[in-house]
Parts: sequence; structure tokens; C-alpha cells
Amino acid sequence: MQLPPSTGRLEAEAVARGVSAERYDRVVRLAQAIFGAPIAALNLIGNDKQFTVASVGYPKGEGPVEDSVCRVTVQHDEILEVRDLREDERFASIPAVTGAPRVRFYAGIPVRGQSGQNIGALCILDLVPRTLGRQQREMLADLGALLERELAVQEEMDLAGQVQQLMLPTSAPEIGGVEIAGRVQPAREAGGDYFDWFVVNDPEGGGKRLQVVLGDVMGKGLAASLIASEVRAVLRGHSRYTDVGDAIARTSTTTRHDLEANNRFSTLWVGRLDPVTGALDYIDAGHGLAIIASQRGYRRLSQDYLPLGMPVEDDWTRATDHLAEDELLVVVSDGVFDVLDDSFEQAEARLSAILDPELSCRQVVDRIVEFAMAHEATDDVTALVVRRAPAQGAAEQASATN
Repeated sequence: MQLPPSTGRLEAEAVARGVSAERYDRVVRLAQAIFGAPIAALNLIGNDKQFTVASVGYPKGEGPVEDSVCRVTVQHDEILEVRDLREDERFASIPAVTGAPRVRFYAGIPVRGQSGQNIGALCILDLVPRTLGRQQREMLADLGALLERELAVQEEMDLAGQVQQLMLPTSAPEIGGVEIAGRVQPAREAGGDYFDWFVVNDPEGGGKRLQVVLGDVMGKGLAASLIASEVRAVLRGHSRYTDVGDAIARTSTTTRHDLEANNRFSTLWVGRLDPVTGALDYIDAGHGLAIIASQRGYRRLSQDYLPLGMPVEDDWTRATDHLAEDELLVVVSDGVFDVLDDSFEQAEARLSAILDPELSCRQVVDRIVEFAMAHEATDDVTALVVRRAPAQGAAEQASATN
């Protein structure tokens, strides 16, 4: 049976495929305990599939929508209660009734998505016929409303994560002589990490420069992602015609109120590279996780400055270095460092297997992120890698991943 397409069913499929089941498990367990039923589940109804995203006493997964009782529940706005499924011609022949687990009783309350349409149902099932009392029906309705709020939060988080990813650079910077790649793997749908790159004018009249940024706002989730987006946008605006130190100071002043009001701070590593000469100006505002790597070894690019949003503003003054053509500029977030040894020096041996200068920037970035995820990183994981390259063909070499 193919249900006719609808906004609600398309939304249900989108939610089901991105759902974090832990959000709903506690509500489903509560329903199972309150009603003393052997089975409780949250089922989302797509065009041709039912998605069991949270359950007790029944396996999670996908199944044909024609075998679902909840497909009927979502067509109405009130509780559907069936004392004995064998006696209802709509459900008497579905596999869960004729075979294991041989359910008899069903009660379900529809739940709505952000569109306002019903996208699924919270249901309880029993192996014997029964009937709910008035108070039990009210409790089931209350649990359904609770799940609706959880679904709304989940959808907003998913949307925030999508918007945040779309704001990351996805194409080569409009400047020759560099290869560059970056990637963010948030711990949740959205997070406080971001990377950025763009072209600025040298305030001293030296031509075009590539500015690269890696920022990390304290915390995870929606609030951190919103502040990260603000810091990124403000820094872009202040960087166009001034040096990196002044850009950081102005960004701190502009974002101070929002950071303090939300009890957040933001670490930043900002570098400005001349692709022709390799001259590199940088500011490390409390980040401390940038290196230049080559077959000759590693050197840190760090300063003892405070992050943005601290009670006392720092005096961010740029430092300088040089990026040779056989070297990689590598900046990571603390989600990477957390899975390494405690000190940067002890981590170098483990980094050597990842930061192979013979690899492309894309390959190095992917190795860093996959290494951190394989070691069960619990924080946002971000990596940014830059290499000087011949101006001709640099655009084809440059890449970025959301």
C-alpha cells in the first residue's frame, strides 16, 4: 500500500533519517511503565515506510507502512484505541497480529512535526485485549505532547546544523598559490567550531593575502553555533582593511556583550599568508593548536593571549613566521587534541603518522578528523590545512568539505 505523498510524510522521513533516538527513548520507556504494556514505540510514518525510532519490547528500524497501525492514527488528531486488533478488519491481517509478537491491544496518539502536520504516533501495545480509562487517555495525550516538543527541538537543531555547514567555505579562495582544505565534524547537530578562509588586502600595501581562521566557541549545540556564526561574520567584516591584531581586537569589542551575556568565550587562531613569499602573520587568541609540519619536524604557532569574551580584554599583537613550499600549516580544534596525549610534545609522535606532507590537504584533513572520531572524540572536531602551491592549477587543487 503506497500512501499518497504529503508534507507531513516527507517531513517524517527527513526526521527519521536524522533522528537521535536517545531524545525519545525516555518518553517511550515512561509510557511503557505507566501503562504496564509490554510494547511502547514512537513510529514515524513516511510515504511507504514506518520508522520505529524509539521503542521498548519491539525492534527499532523500518517496515512496510501497510503493516502499520500508526498509519491510521496519523490521519486523525485524536487517540486511536483498538481493544482487539483481531476484530478490526483494518488490522486483523497485519503480521504483528497474525504472527509474533501477536499483539491484540493498540492505543496511539498522533504527534506533529514543525509543519503542523501529523508525522507519527506514540503507541502502546499489549498481548491481551484491554481498554484505557479516561485518566490513562489523558496521560497518553500528555506524553504525545511531550514528544512533539522533543521533535520540534530536534528539527530546529538539525536545521541549525545545516545552516552552519552551509556557511563554511566550499570553494577555493580567489587567490593563486595555495592549496587548502577544511572540515568540521560537530559532536551534535550543531556546534561551536568553525573554519573560514577569504582574501584580504594587505593594509601596508603589499597586495592580496589569504586569511585563514579556526574558531571554537565554548560549548556545543545551538547556542554555541549561533555565537560562532556571529564571531565569524564580525571577524570577516573587521579583517578587510586592517592587520590581524586589530581585526581581533575590534571583533572582541563587537562581540563582547553577546559572549558575556551567554557565559561563553571564543578561542581563535587567525593567520594571514602571502602565497608568493610564504610570509605568515598570525594571532593565537587562547587557541594554541596550530603547527607548521614538514618532514623536518614541527613547530608550534602559539601565543599566550586570552580568548575573546574573557573579563579582561587582551592586547593581541601579531606574530610572524614563514611557510615554506614543502610545509603544511595545520590548525585543529581541541576536539582533536583531546584524543591525543596530554602535552603537545608527546603528541608529536602520533601526529607524524597523520601529517604526511606528501598527502594532499584534503587527505590530511580527512585523516585528522577520522583519527579523532575513531578515538571516540566527544567534542566538536575541526581541522584546517594549508599548503603553498604553484599559482597555476592551484584552483583545481584547492578543496573544502562541510
